[in-house]
Amino acid sequence: MTRMEKAMVPRRGLRIDLTLHPLPFPLVGLGGAWLGVQAGADVAIAALVALVVSVRIKITRL
Repeated sequence: MTRMEKAMVPRRGLRIDLTLHPLPFPLVGLGGAWLGVQAGADVAIAALVALVVSVRIKITRL
């Protein structure tokens, strides 16, 4: 196996925390998603962008 193939194997002991940012960030994410949908973007892509903007994602190894 190459180094990249080894890196792609899931490991035990990963912890993924999702917490909301303070108030302006979820509003900005929802507003951006709404504008994206109005401009003709796919709804799934706009929802994913809104999630990434409004949620703080923290990945730690146990």
